[in-house]
This record gives sequence, C-alpha cells and structure tokens, in this order.
Amino acid sequence: MRAIQIRAPREVDIVDIPMPEPKEGEILFKLEGCVTCPHWDITLYTGIDIFERPGYPRYPIPPGRPGHEASGVVEAIGEGVDLEVGDRIASLVTPGEEEVGYYCEYLNRPLDSITSIPDDVSYRAAASMEMSRYVTAYVRALGDISGRRVGVVGQGPAGLIATQVTRALGASEVVSVDVIADRLDLAGKLGATQTIDGSNENELRKLEGSPFEYSIDCSGAGSGLQIALDYTRGPVSIFGVVHGNATFSTSHWSSGVYVVRRPPIVEEDTELVLELWEEGKLDTEALVTESLPFDKYAQGIESLMEKRAIKIFFHP
Repeated sequence: MRAIQIRAPREVDIVDIPMPEPKEGEILFKLEGCVTCPHWDITLYTGIDIFERPGYPRYPIPPGRPGHEASGVVEAIGEGVDLEVGDRIASLVTPGEEEVGYYCEYLNRPLDSITSIPDDVSYRAAASMEMSRYVTAYVRALGDISGRRVGVVGQGPAGLIATQVTRALGASEVVSVDVIADRLDLAGKLGATQTIDGSNENELRKLEGSPFEYSIDCSGAGSGLQIALDYTRGPVSIFGVVHGNATFSTSHWSSGVYVVRRPPIVEEDTELVLELWEEGKLDTEALVTESLPFDKYAQGIESLMEKRAIKIFFHP
C-alpha cells in the first residue's frame, strides 16, 4: 500500500509498505483523508523539531508521519471489536513517534484511538476531530467562560476552532487576534465578535481599556503568547507549542494574569465535539482550504508555509 514518507528536509517520496492486518482489539482503518497539523507538518518538512529537542528530527521519518488527523472507514476488525466493516470513523490520538502515521492508505489502530462519526459530517470535516477535542479541553481548562470576554490569539486551525468553541460555550464576547486579514475575516464569519490585527499597535491598544477576562493562545509563537499575557486579566490557556520567548514581569503578576495547567483530554471533549457538530456550532470543513492527492504533499506544505492554506486534506 502507498504512504507518504519524508526522507530528508524538503525530500518527500510515496513509498510502498506492507498491508497490515488488525490484531485483537484493533480495527483496520481505511483512509478517506488526513488533514495537516500545519505547525508539525511544516517543521518536519523543513528539518525542525516542533519540540526543539537536540538531535531531532531523525530522518527518514517513519512512513505516514506526521499524519494524525484522519477520517475513514472500518475496513476490517480484530477479535473483540464491536464496530462493523464500513462504519465511518475518525482518529482521536496521534500514533507513536516510531509508528506508521495516517498519511497512508490503511492503518491498524486500537479501538480506543478512534471514534464513530455522524453520517452528516463530511470526511473533510471529521478529520479535524483530534484537534477539535484537544482545543476543547484547553478551552475547558479556563473554567466557566459563560458571559465572559474571551481572547483567542492565533487564527490558524486551532484558533479558528477555539473561536467557535468559546462562543458555543457561552462567551458573550470572543475577540480573535491574528496578523493575516483573511484569517480574521474567517474568524468573524465563524463567530468572533471582534477581530484584532496583532501586528498593529493601534489596534492592540484598544485592548488596554477592555482586556480579556480569559484567553487561549493558539499561535505557537512567543509574540502571540505575549499578547495573551499582556492583555488578559485572568487565566491564559496555552494550546500552541510555543516557539520564541515571552516575558512575564511584575506588571503581569500585578494584573492578575496567570497560566493554567495543561488539561487531560477526556471522553467529555470528544462528546462535546460531536454535539457541536450536530448542533451546527462547529464548522471544521471551513478550515480545509484544499484537497490534494498524496503525491502533491510537498506542494501542499509549501502552500501552508506561504499562508495560502489553513489546512489541507490529503487523500490516497
């Protein structure tokens, strides 16, 4: 079967790997498509470790990685599995670092690593289940946000999901911050009550008189986290893997801003995503800019790097 493999920085091949068979407690996942996790895809593609560990990445990267946000159908089942062949499913967790990832035609996965998806949710939308449930947990870590003014810094895929989830959970105001006009426009369409250009000091100064009561940073950048710290007067939840530095000073301590602990991801988060899809309060298909076949992987990642795409749905 075919799989994407990153052999070296900016060197990608389509490789042939053995067809797996499900073991006890596993399903054979037939891929409909896998969406990019832009930060991770870009860093592996360009030779950078997303977690900034010495000696990483180690090339060649195992086939199929870093694909982990996927949707598909049950192709076969192992003993003890209560799903049926043909059931529609999505991934819940990332395969291990040395395992085959989801950029492949078929993949064995434990039953607790996937979930069934509603018939009225497209495969393009369902592929973002994993990111959605993680973002939901980080929003939930803020506490009760109903009736509150909430900032969402960074309007990549995670931030656009957070913008929708915070509004769905009852925030009276959702202020979305980014430096890309198109992302801010989309945030407005998806529920933001105010948008702020984070590169514009005059716009940021608007927040001095009306700061966030709560915020979540989804930017993955020290500069984005700095905005969250500077303009929040309560808890900050950090979803993005931060690159670069942010400063926490005496003035921040005095203002009452603080960072919450990373939350556990639980079944409640999956159930909430399914509920929001059903109620029409979460549009994850809107994040998918383009669908491309496996052999266009490099082209798609270059599009992400140039900020022309938000998420790309790769299919065999």
